Amino acid sequence: MSSIRADPADPTWDVIVVGAGPAGAATALTLAKLGQRVLLAEERVSTSFKLGESLPPSAIGLVKHFLDDSEQPGRDLPGVFRTAGNISLWATEQADVADFFFTSTGFGLCVERLAFDEALRLKAVEAGTSLLKGVRFQSCERIADGAFNWHVSLTGEAQMLKHRARYLVDCSGRRAVVARALGVPTVDTDDQLFAYAQWFSVAGDDDDRYTRIEAGPHGWWYSNRLPGTDGDETRRLVVFHSDKDLPAAKMAARPQGYDQLLDESSHLAPLLKTGGYQPCGTIRGAPAHSQRLQDFCGDAWMAVGDAAQAYDPLSSQGIDKALRTASHAGHMIHYALADCSQGREGLSSSNTYIGQYNEQQRKLWQTYLSQRDYYYGIQRRWSDRPFWQRRRNNA
Repeated sequence: MSSIRADPADPTWDVIVVGAGPAGAATALTLAKLGQRVLLAEERVSTSFKLGESLPPSAIGLVKHFLDDSEQPGRDLPGVFRTAGNISLWATEQADVADFFFTSTGFGLCVERLAFDEALRLKAVEAGTSLLKGVRFQSCERIADGAFNWHVSLTGEAQMLKHRARYLVDCSGRRAVVARALGVPTVDTDDQLFAYAQWFSVAGDDDDRYTRIEAGPHGWWYSNRLPGTDGDETRRLVVFHSDKDLPAAKMAARPQGYDQLLDESSHLAPLLKTGGYQPCGTIRGAPAHSQRLQDFCGDAWMAVGDAAQAYDPLSSQGIDKALRTASHAGHMIHYALADCSQGREGLSSSNTYIGQYNEQQRKLWQTYLSQRDYYYGIQRRWSDRPFWQRRRNNA
């Protein structure tokens, strides 16, 4: 179905999507391609830092669906680079190598989030989405105004923008600003996982193409290489994960403590030293604990991506989950809006299509918890340390 291009100054929309990360952009893109009038609202005008992520070969088709129409997935796609496999030191001290050469694609992907997110937003705009940057979600008010269900207030640079919409989608990440405004509580699990990220750089190239994961006494490490901003530099992202209340986490927030923890690693420290890597930039922190909304959707609203449920990075499902659930959400919202227009069903969670999305989210959460607890449970080398004790008790 052809898309309908809309003017962001027009205050009426079929759907307003709050948050223009992967989940928001992919939801907007899906809806726009189905002919809906979509406003995509993004608080940040520009972003200087976002943690990268590795994707397995099974996710390449999904990335291609949103970003590329060529016959060469992963080649020249914006914000993604090929990976050769995973090397992990987890359950034992022996390195476990999963080589993607033997998969159907022969490679996986590493996502450079700034370029990847921007590419998705551009695709959404090309499909007919209207994008507003630099606007913050302020509030939403239910209305009974013909076909419209919401008054949405967005705060711009010195003005308040008022819009009406038939449907409202929360893609604001862990903050879940729309759900919170509606009084929907967040259900946190017991963990306090926090990610501490440090970039390292080296002059020249690094032919290593493996994602590295290593368990340690106080948490676990993730690392992947990315091409630098020019051909003369290679960057490597190194991330330490631990519970924010533990002493190791407080150490990781400072360069000296971070270096001390890294020196204790049996795999990553030698890799960086051999490669000649040096730290660059500041250490960045971000929450990484598991959380979900008590309700994933309600009357004429839905949460998608991390706003609905956010996973421990060990699952490597952040981007994959965002894109898959965004596609499903976009289609279900489109079908529900069509039903409502034809007087068959309303837009509450009892709608057949909205109910399907809700049920999918509940199943995904249960599957995720089982997988997370399994992988933490098989790591027994430091079972007496607080970080691992907590996860053994949850398993």
